[in-house]
Amino acid sequence: MLRNTLILALISKASGLVARAPTPSSGSHVVTALEQPPAQQNGQYFHAQYYDHAIRPYRAPGRNDSRGPCPMLNSLANHNYINHDGRNIERQDLLDALLKHVGIEESAVDVALSNAFILCEFTTGKHCGTRLANLTLLALPHAFEHDHSFSREDYMMKYNKESNDNLNFNATIFDTSLDVLQGSSHMTYAQMNEIRLQRESLALQSTTPGWFMEQVPIQEFEAGFIFAVMGDPGLPDSESEPLVRVDWWEYWFANEALPYELGWHRPKPARGMDFVTSASSRILHAAPTHTPSPLPVDAFALFEPEPGKLHTVVDTVTYLLPTNTPYRGTIADRRRQASATSSSDTPRATLKNPYMEMWEMSDIRNQQAMPEMHMQAR
Repeated sequence: MLRNTLILALISKASGLVARAPTPSSGSHVVTALEQPPAQQNGQYFHAQYYDHAIRPYRAPGRNDSRGPCPMLNSLANHNYINHDGRNIERQDLLDALLKHVGIEESAVDVALSNAFILCEFTTGKHCGTRLANLTLLALPHAFEHDHSFSREDYMMKYNKESNDNLNFNATIFDTSLDVLQGSSHMTYAQMNEIRLQRESLALQSTTPGWFMEQVPIQEFEAGFIFAVMGDPGLPDSESEPLVRVDWWEYWFANEALPYELGWHRPKPARGMDFVTSASSRILHAAPTHTPSPLPVDAFALFEPEPGKLHTVVDTVTYLLPTNTPYRGTIADRRRQASATSSSDTPRATLKNPYMEMWEMSDIRNQQAMPEMHMQAR
């Protein structure tokens, strides 16, 4: 039985939650564990109310509700902090929910939200204004959605090309992240960096050749966000050296619900862009205990930025990986690309980090075309 299923079963026994059995899908399975709202008499629940007087209970999404690849936005919808159906969500409602209930300032998400509305226009063909049509559109591959996710399948897994699921939580994928921690109660920067490398290595081997794209800047911003939200405030130096409580992270991702029952509360003071990017770059600079293999050619190329800084625009090119067919588009620092083995006849393209660099419609269009062009040429 998977680790998170065990934990959820224990939580369920203590609080009245109902754990749903795993459902096979695409060689692994997707788990939606909560069917009932948190037990409101739970002491930890009232502890959280001290920090947030407007806590709303979890309610599972319905059959016609829209959900996306982002655990946080799904959680906000499941708690009804934004529209529960996941549709027609106002930008200001998103900002208010993130600040009031998650402790994330506008500075950390301003660019991302602006890009989400550009993506909304790209996918719907209509001007979205300040209202996001639905959460599902965020699953468009190679935009916000990216390969080597912590908890989702890649868009083009080679073991089952017809039914891959880059939208929903996948327990098997997430367990490959948790395996690195070996039962640790808290996660360090170095452990998160090793998880990042683990996910890159496994995705490189599992994704359809010609499709895999290394997208470290996007994933590392998300890793910094995890430290911002799930850092344990009860530890010494929690501001300068935050450690993620693993049970909080696991509960949040697996249930797409905020882990009030486990003692979590929103961070105070709220976290902004400086905190997230500082944590992200420190993760990249933290030396992992073990290095998985194989890895994309430039898995370590982003170590060059100083702490507190992340790449916003990076070049991508096809690399010929040892013992493997060419994969389209390992992201690399351009100063490293000259020394890497690459396909000289493959056009360069540019990927923008959607959390830190504003998109144009043409950027999304070009990013969609990159892997498809290479697959057609194979």
